[in-house]
Amino acid sequence: MRSIVELQQLFNANLKAQEFQGTPRELYEPFTYMLDLGGKRMRPVLLLHACELFGKDAMLAMPQALAVELFHNFSLIHDDIMDLAPIRRGVPTVHKKFNQTIAILSGDAMLVVAYKYLVQADQALLAGLLNVFNNCAIKVCEGQQLDMNFEKYAELNVADYLNMIELKTATLIAASLQLGAMIAGAGIHDAAHLYNFGKQLGISFQLKDDWLDSFGNTQKVGKQTGGDIIQNKKTFLLVEALNCSDAETKRQLEYWYQPGQFNHEEKVAAVLQLFNKSGISERTQQATNWYFEEALKHLEQLALPSKDKDVLETWARQILDRDY
Repeated sequence: MRSIVELQQLFNANLKAQEFQGTPRELYEPFTYMLDLGGKRMRPVLLLHACELFGKDAMLAMPQALAVELFHNFSLIHDDIMDLAPIRRGVPTVHKKFNQTIAILSGDAMLVVAYKYLVQADQALLAGLLNVFNNCAIKVCEGQQLDMNFEKYAELNVADYLNMIELKTATLIAASLQLGAMIAGAGIHDAAHLYNFGKQLGISFQLKDDWLDSFGNTQKVGKQTGGDIIQNKKTFLLVEALNCSDAETKRQLEYWYQPGQFNHEEKVAAVLQLFNKSGISERTQQATNWYFEEALKHLEQLALPSKDKDVLETWARQILDRDY
Protein backbone atom coordinates (compact mmCIF):
# COMPACT_ATOMS: atom_id res chain seq x y z
CA MET A 1 0.00 0.00 0.00
CA ARG A 2 1.34 3.42 -0.98
CA SER A 3 1.96 6.15 1.56
CA ILE A 4 -0.09 9.35 1.57
CA VAL A 5 2.88 11.24 0.10
CA GLU A 6 3.25 8.66 -2.68
CA LEU A 7 -0.46 8.95 -3.47
CA GLN A 8 -0.15 12.74 -3.65
CA GLN A 9 2.69 12.37 -6.12
CA LEU A 10 0.77 9.78 -8.13
CA PHE A 11 -2.33 11.94 -8.30
CA ASN A 12 -0.44 15.11 -9.23
CA ALA A 13 1.36 13.27 -12.02
CA ASN A 14 -1.93 11.96 -13.42
CA LEU A 15 -3.62 15.35 -13.09
CA LYS A 16 -0.74 17.01 -14.93
CA ALA A 17 -1.06 14.46 -17.73
CA GLN A 18 -4.67 15.45 -18.44
CA GLU A 19 -5.23 17.74 -21.40
CA PHE A 20 -7.96 20.25 -20.69
CA GLN A 21 -7.94 21.83 -24.11
CA GLY A 22 -10.62 22.62 -26.63
CA THR A 23 -12.43 25.27 -28.56
CA PRO A 24 -13.20 27.98 -27.65
CA ARG A 25 -9.98 28.23 -25.68
CA GLU A 26 -11.50 30.81 -23.28
CA LEU A 27 -13.68 28.03 -21.89
CA TYR A 28 -10.78 25.71 -21.11
CA GLU A 29 -7.93 28.03 -20.12
CA PRO A 30 -9.39 28.50 -16.60
CA PHE A 31 -9.20 24.71 -16.06
CA THR A 32 -5.42 24.72 -16.24
CA TYR A 33 -5.13 28.05 -14.44
CA MET A 34 -7.23 26.87 -11.49
CA LEU A 35 -5.73 23.40 -11.20
CA ASP A 36 -2.18 24.76 -11.40
CA LEU A 37 -2.80 26.74 -8.21
CA GLY A 38 -2.04 23.55 -6.31
CA GLY A 39 -3.52 22.80 -2.91
CA LYS A 40 -3.46 19.83 -0.57
CA ARG A 41 -5.34 17.52 -3.01
CA MET A 42 -6.78 16.04 0.17
CA ARG A 43 -10.03 14.75 -1.34
CA PRO A 44 -8.65 12.81 -4.31
CA VAL A 45 -5.77 11.45 -2.24
CA LEU A 46 -8.19 10.19 0.41
CA LEU A 47 -10.25 8.53 -2.32
CA LEU A 48 -7.15 6.75 -3.64
CA HIS A 49 -6.05 5.79 -0.14
CA ALA A 50 -9.47 4.32 0.64
CA CYS A 51 -9.23 2.19 -2.49
CA GLU A 52 -5.85 0.82 -1.43
CA LEU A 53 -7.02 0.28 2.15
CA PHE A 54 -9.35 -2.38 0.80
CA GLY A 55 -6.78 -4.13 -1.33
CA LYS A 56 -7.04 -2.57 -4.79
CA ASP A 57 -4.47 -0.48 -6.64
CA ALA A 58 -5.06 3.26 -6.53
CA MET A 59 -4.96 3.52 -10.32
CA LEU A 60 -8.29 1.69 -10.43
CA ALA A 61 -9.88 4.74 -8.78
CA MET A 62 -7.85 7.44 -10.54
CA PRO A 63 -10.72 8.60 -12.82
CA GLN A 64 -12.97 9.13 -9.80
CA ALA A 65 -10.17 10.93 -7.93
CA LEU A 66 -9.88 13.30 -10.88
CA ALA A 67 -13.66 13.75 -10.81
CA VAL A 68 -13.61 14.72 -7.14
CA GLU A 69 -10.79 17.23 -7.66
CA LEU A 70 -12.54 18.81 -10.65
CA PHE A 71 -15.79 19.06 -8.70
CA HIS A 72 -13.98 20.68 -5.78
CA ASN A 73 -12.35 23.26 -8.06
CA PHE A 74 -15.61 23.94 -9.87
CA SER A 75 -17.17 24.76 -6.51
CA LEU A 76 -14.25 27.06 -5.61
CA ILE A 77 -14.58 28.99 -8.87
CA HIS A 78 -18.26 29.62 -8.23
CA ASP A 79 -17.74 30.31 -4.51
CA ASP A 80 -15.18 32.98 -5.36
CA ILE A 81 -17.68 34.67 -7.66
CA MET A 82 -20.38 34.66 -4.99
CA ASP A 83 -17.94 35.89 -2.32
CA LEU A 84 -16.51 38.56 -4.65
CA ALA A 85 -13.10 37.14 -3.71
CA PRO A 86 -10.19 38.78 -5.58
CA ILE A 87 -7.42 36.37 -4.50
CA ARG A 88 -7.04 32.61 -4.11
CA ARG A 89 -3.75 31.04 -3.05
CA GLY A 90 -1.96 34.30 -3.64
CA VAL A 91 -3.08 34.93 -7.23
CA PRO A 92 -6.18 36.47 -8.86
CA THR A 93 -9.31 34.32 -8.76
CA VAL A 94 -10.65 32.97 -12.06
CA HIS A 95 -13.29 35.69 -12.41
CA LYS A 96 -10.62 38.35 -11.81
CA LYS A 97 -8.03 36.76 -14.11
CA PHE A 98 -10.51 36.28 -16.95
CA ASN A 99 -13.99 37.68 -16.30
CA GLN A 100 -17.14 36.67 -14.45
CA THR A 101 -18.95 35.28 -17.49
CA ILE A 102 -16.03 33.05 -18.42
CA ALA A 103 -15.64 31.93 -14.80
CA ILE A 104 -19.28 30.87 -14.55
CA LEU A 105 -19.27 28.98 -17.84
CA SER A 106 -15.86 27.41 -17.30
CA GLY A 107 -16.95 26.26 -13.85
CA ASP A 108 -20.04 24.68 -15.40
CA ALA A 109 -17.88 22.91 -17.97
CA MET A 110 -15.54 21.69 -15.23
CA LEU A 111 -18.49 20.08 -13.46
CA VAL A 112 -19.53 18.29 -16.67
CA VAL A 113 -15.99 17.03 -17.23
CA ALA A 114 -15.95 15.76 -13.64
CA TYR A 115 -18.89 13.51 -14.50
CA LYS A 116 -17.06 12.26 -17.60
CA TYR A 117 -14.31 10.99 -15.30
CA LEU A 118 -16.70 9.68 -12.66
CA VAL A 119 -18.50 7.31 -15.04
CA GLN A 120 -15.24 5.61 -16.08
CA ALA A 121 -16.02 2.76 -13.69
CA ASP A 122 -17.19 -0.82 -13.66
CA GLN A 123 -20.79 -0.83 -14.87
CA ALA A 124 -21.87 -2.76 -11.79
CA LEU A 125 -20.61 0.05 -9.56
CA LEU A 126 -21.81 2.99 -11.61
CA ALA A 127 -25.27 3.50 -10.11
CA GLY A 128 -23.89 3.46 -6.58
CA LEU A 129 -21.05 5.84 -7.40
CA LEU A 130 -23.42 8.27 -9.10
CA ASN A 131 -25.78 8.15 -6.14
CA VAL A 132 -23.01 9.00 -3.64
CA PHE A 133 -21.56 11.71 -5.89
CA ASN A 134 -24.93 13.31 -6.66
CA ASN A 135 -26.00 13.33 -3.01
CA CYS A 136 -22.69 14.93 -2.12
CA ALA A 137 -22.96 17.54 -4.88
CA ILE A 138 -26.41 18.74 -3.83
CA LYS A 139 -25.33 18.90 -0.18
CA VAL A 140 -22.35 21.08 -1.10
CA CYS A 141 -24.75 23.43 -2.91
CA GLU A 142 -27.08 23.46 0.10
CA GLY A 143 -24.16 24.30 2.35
CA GLN A 144 -23.07 27.17 0.14
CA GLN A 145 -26.60 28.59 0.09
CA LEU A 146 -26.79 28.39 3.88
CA ASP A 147 -23.43 30.14 4.12
CA MET A 148 -24.76 32.99 1.99
CA ASN A 149 -28.02 33.08 3.95
CA PHE A 150 -26.10 33.41 7.20
CA GLU A 151 -24.59 36.69 6.01
CA LYS A 152 -28.04 38.25 6.44
CA TYR A 153 -28.82 36.67 9.82
CA ALA A 154 -28.49 38.91 12.86
CA GLU A 155 -28.26 35.85 15.11
CA LEU A 156 -27.05 32.34 14.45
CA ASN A 157 -26.68 29.33 16.71
CA VAL A 158 -23.76 26.94 16.78
CA ALA A 159 -25.83 23.97 15.58
CA ASP A 160 -26.81 25.85 12.42
CA TYR A 161 -23.19 26.76 11.72
CA LEU A 162 -22.00 23.18 12.25
CA ASN A 163 -24.71 21.90 9.92
CA MET A 164 -23.57 24.36 7.26
CA ILE A 165 -19.90 23.32 7.39
CA GLU A 166 -20.90 19.65 7.41
CA LEU A 167 -22.74 20.21 4.14
CA LYS A 168 -20.34 22.63 2.49
CA THR A 169 -16.99 21.15 3.53
CA ALA A 170 -17.20 17.80 5.31
CA THR A 171 -19.54 16.01 2.91
CA LEU A 172 -17.07 16.01 0.01
CA ILE A 173 -14.28 14.64 2.22
CA ALA A 174 -16.64 11.92 3.44
CA ALA A 175 -17.90 11.06 -0.04
CA SER A 176 -14.35 10.86 -1.39
CA LEU A 177 -13.48 8.17 1.15
CA GLN A 178 -16.72 6.31 0.49
CA LEU A 179 -16.21 6.35 -3.28
CA GLY A 180 -12.71 4.91 -2.94
CA ALA A 181 -13.96 2.15 -0.65
CA MET A 182 -16.83 1.29 -3.01
CA ILE A 183 -14.50 1.04 -6.01
CA ALA A 184 -12.33 -1.41 -4.06
CA GLY A 185 -15.36 -3.54 -3.18
CA ALA A 186 -15.60 -2.68 0.53
CA GLY A 187 -18.68 -3.84 2.38
CA ILE A 188 -21.55 -1.52 3.28
CA HIS A 189 -20.50 -1.48 6.95
CA ASP A 190 -16.94 -0.38 6.21
CA ALA A 191 -17.96 2.14 3.54
CA ALA A 192 -20.44 3.74 5.96
CA HIS A 193 -17.89 4.02 8.77
CA LEU A 194 -15.33 5.47 6.40
CA TYR A 195 -17.90 8.04 5.25
CA ASN A 196 -18.65 9.04 8.84
CA PHE A 197 -14.95 9.17 9.65
CA GLY A 198 -14.55 11.64 6.79
CA LYS A 199 -17.56 13.68 7.85
CA GLN A 200 -16.37 14.17 11.42
CA LEU A 201 -12.81 14.80 10.24
CA GLY A 202 -14.10 17.37 7.75
CA ILE A 203 -15.90 19.30 10.46
CA SER A 204 -12.77 19.19 12.62
CA PHE A 205 -10.74 20.36 9.61
CA GLN A 206 -13.00 23.39 9.05
CA LEU A 207 -13.00 24.34 12.72
CA LYS A 208 -9.20 24.28 12.66
CA ASP A 209 -9.29 26.53 9.57
CA ASP A 210 -11.55 28.96 11.42
CA TRP A 211 -9.18 28.98 14.38
CA LEU A 212 -6.07 29.45 12.22
CA ASP A 213 -7.58 32.48 10.49
CA SER A 214 -7.78 34.32 13.81
CA PHE A 215 -5.04 32.76 15.92
CA GLY A 216 -2.61 31.27 13.39
CA ASN A 217 0.83 32.54 12.45
CA THR A 218 0.46 34.84 9.43
CA GLN A 219 3.68 33.65 7.77
CA LYS A 220 2.76 29.97 8.12
CA VAL A 221 -0.93 30.34 7.25
CA GLY A 222 0.04 32.28 4.13
CA LYS A 223 -2.56 34.99 4.47
CA GLN A 224 -3.38 37.89 6.74
CA THR A 225 -4.41 36.83 10.22
CA GLY A 226 -7.93 38.00 10.96
CA GLY A 227 -9.12 37.97 7.37
CA ASP A 228 -12.46 36.47 8.41
CA ILE A 229 -12.86 39.21 11.03
CA ILE A 230 -12.13 41.95 8.49
CA GLN A 231 -14.69 40.45 6.08
CA ASN A 232 -17.34 40.03 8.83
CA LYS A 233 -17.51 36.31 8.06
CA LYS A 234 -19.57 34.19 10.40
CA THR A 235 -17.15 31.57 11.66
CA PHE A 236 -17.40 29.14 14.56
CA LEU A 237 -15.43 31.61 16.67
CA LEU A 238 -17.89 34.46 16.14
CA VAL A 239 -21.01 32.32 16.48
CA GLU A 240 -19.71 30.71 19.66
CA ALA A 241 -18.70 34.10 21.07
CA LEU A 242 -22.11 35.63 20.40
CA ASN A 243 -23.81 32.68 22.07
CA CYS A 244 -21.63 32.31 25.17
CA SER A 245 -20.44 35.83 26.02
CA ASP A 246 -21.91 38.26 28.53
CA ALA A 247 -24.18 41.05 27.32
CA GLU A 248 -21.45 43.71 27.19
CA THR A 249 -19.03 41.53 25.23
CA LYS A 250 -21.80 40.60 22.82
CA ARG A 251 -22.66 44.29 22.36
CA GLN A 252 -19.04 45.12 21.55
CA LEU A 253 -18.79 42.25 19.07
CA GLU A 254 -21.95 43.42 17.33
CA TYR A 255 -20.44 46.90 17.12
CA TRP A 256 -17.28 45.67 15.40
CA TYR A 257 -19.22 43.41 13.03
CA GLN A 258 -21.65 46.06 11.85
CA PRO A 259 -21.23 47.39 8.29
CA GLY A 260 -18.73 50.21 8.29
CA GLN A 261 -15.22 51.32 7.53
CA PHE A 262 -13.00 50.31 10.44
CA ASN A 263 -9.24 50.34 10.55
CA HIS A 264 -8.38 46.69 9.84
CA GLU A 265 -5.64 46.30 12.43
CA GLU A 266 -7.71 48.03 15.09
CA LYS A 267 -10.74 45.87 14.33
CA VAL A 268 -8.82 42.58 14.40
CA ALA A 269 -7.08 43.50 17.66
CA ALA A 270 -10.36 44.50 19.31
CA VAL A 271 -12.22 41.36 18.22
CA LEU A 272 -9.40 39.04 19.24
CA GLN A 273 -9.36 40.68 22.66
CA LEU A 274 -13.09 39.98 22.96
CA PHE A 275 -12.60 36.40 21.77
CA ASN A 276 -9.89 35.90 24.39
CA LYS A 277 -12.11 37.38 27.09
CA SER A 278 -14.71 34.70 26.34
CA GLY A 279 -12.21 31.85 25.96
CA ILE A 280 -13.08 31.35 22.30
CA SER A 281 -9.68 30.01 21.26
CA GLU A 282 -9.93 27.24 23.85
CA ARG A 283 -13.59 26.53 23.03
CA THR A 284 -12.79 26.19 19.34
CA GLN A 285 -9.87 23.88 20.01
CA GLN A 286 -12.06 21.76 22.28
CA ALA A 287 -14.71 21.45 19.56
CA THR A 288 -12.03 20.62 16.98
CA ASN A 289 -10.65 17.85 19.17
CA TRP A 290 -14.13 16.50 19.96
CA TYR A 291 -14.99 16.01 16.29
CA PHE A 292 -11.59 14.48 15.67
CA GLU A 293 -12.15 11.93 18.43
CA GLU A 294 -15.59 11.16 16.97
CA ALA A 295 -13.90 10.53 13.63
CA LEU A 296 -11.47 8.07 15.24
CA LYS A 297 -14.38 6.08 16.70
CA HIS A 298 -15.55 5.31 13.17
CA LEU A 299 -12.02 4.52 12.02
CA GLU A 300 -11.72 1.99 14.83
CA GLN A 301 -14.83 0.16 13.55
CA LEU A 302 -13.29 -0.63 10.17
CA ALA A 303 -12.62 -4.32 9.57
CA LEU A 304 -9.00 -3.65 8.67
CA PRO A 305 -5.61 -4.45 10.24
CA SER A 306 -4.57 -1.92 12.88
CA LYS A 307 -1.46 -0.96 10.92
CA ASP A 308 -3.60 0.15 7.98
CA LYS A 309 -5.91 2.21 10.17
CA ASP A 310 -2.88 3.73 11.89
CA VAL A 311 -1.70 5.21 8.59
CA LEU A 312 -4.99 7.08 8.18
CA GLU A 313 -5.01 8.19 11.82
CA THR A 314 -1.45 9.50 11.58
CA TRP A 315 -2.33 11.51 8.49
CA ALA A 316 -5.49 12.84 10.16
CA ARG A 317 -3.50 13.95 13.21
CA GLN A 318 -1.12 15.83 10.95
CA ILE A 319 -4.12 17.66 9.48
CA LEU A 320 -5.40 18.46 12.97
CA ASP A 321 -2.01 19.63 14.23
CA ARG A 322 -1.13 21.74 11.20
CA ASP A 323 -0.27 25.41 11.67
CA TYR A 324 -1.06 26.55 8.13
